[in-house]
Amino acid sequence: MRLLITGGGTGGHVYPALSVLEAWTPAPDLLWVGTKGGMEAALVERAGIPYRGIPAGGLRDMGLVTRLRNSVKLTRGFGEAWTIVREFRPDVVFATGGYVTFPVGMAAWLQRIPVAIYLPDITPGLAVRSLAPLAKRIAVTTPGSARWFGPKAVVTGYPVRQTLAQPRSRARARASFNIPADAKVLLVTGGSSGSHNLNEAVGSHIAEYLSFAHVIHVHGKVDKEWLNQQRAALPEETRERYHLYEYLHETMTDALMGADLVVARAGASVLGEFTAAALPAILVPLPIVGVNQHANAQWLEDYGGAVTLADEEAMTGLLPLARSILKDEARLERMREAMRAAALPDAANRIAEMLQGLAPQRVLSHEADKSYE
Repeated sequence: MRLLITGGGTGGHVYPALSVLEAWTPAPDLLWVGTKGGMEAALVERAGIPYRGIPAGGLRDMGLVTRLRNSVKLTRGFGEAWTIVREFRPDVVFATGGYVTFPVGMAAWLQRIPVAIYLPDITPGLAVRSLAPLAKRIAVTTPGSARWFGPKAVVTGYPVRQTLAQPRSRARARASFNIPADAKVLLVTGGSSGSHNLNEAVGSHIAEYLSFAHVIHVHGKVDKEWLNQQRAALPEETRERYHLYEYLHETMTDALMGADLVVARAGASVLGEFTAAALPAILVPLPIVGVNQHANAQWLEDYGGAVTLADEEAMTGLLPLARSILKDEARLERMREAMRAAALPDAANRIAEMLQGLAPQRVLSHEADKSYE
């Protein structure tokens, strides 16, 4: 089977597809089409998947000049996507979100190739809503998201990497960071791009955070120099409690499994990774119109596994909130159980089966014959 994947812009549009591929045996022939110069290129190529970049850009909530420029990009992107689809000849196209998905999905639909979408967020963005009428199936993370798509929707849950689906012990996870098994651990992450506001809210008061917890702080590509200066200014015995990283790849699983509480934005990955790890959360949704993070945070808060904090309150409100939750073990346990209840396991296998079901029957028959060779 030949599978073309398209998606990009954030890690939340990349990691779910990588998790699906982890669960897919034997692996299909693959090509990933993302945005030219997009952050997804490094993640996809790191996974050993061939990558092609095309021009793409957004049209919503932007100035006239930017919209005109991005319209040209999308037109050029469609032309390049048409050529890529025609040359690769996929049996199915799998779209995971981001502006790049629309020209690729349109090119596939016009060439009569089945298109499937995965919606990681609770509510769909413009690209997914635009592409949905052309899709055969749309996998969604939660039952409530199915209302957007009617009979096309398939509730699968959020696919997570196998190391999260088969978690290790908390003590072993903490050993990766040289953190004692009995310590309190706060994980802070701004997502694949980092968050200046979260970095500032934590970094400005880091000595106070370290008075009650070890802090694993994944800061992204922003604020690296300043945060390292904040760490260097700490007393040596305190400095060892501050674990500062630009990015975590495989060891991010250990960070999730080893933490007692996470502070994060509310991108789509929180719906899968935090629930799989049964990790209580303080979520600070990105305050941008058209971004779906508030709905993600609200869903987890309604379950009881998360507390939502407004972005403008993070500088003054985050420290006392994190302290109060970490010092209340009964509350932490209730939040852990709520996160565990919100998880939908086996999502990766469900999506893989959905994609295989869309492939032409001749492809599936041929692969079945090969398995007996």
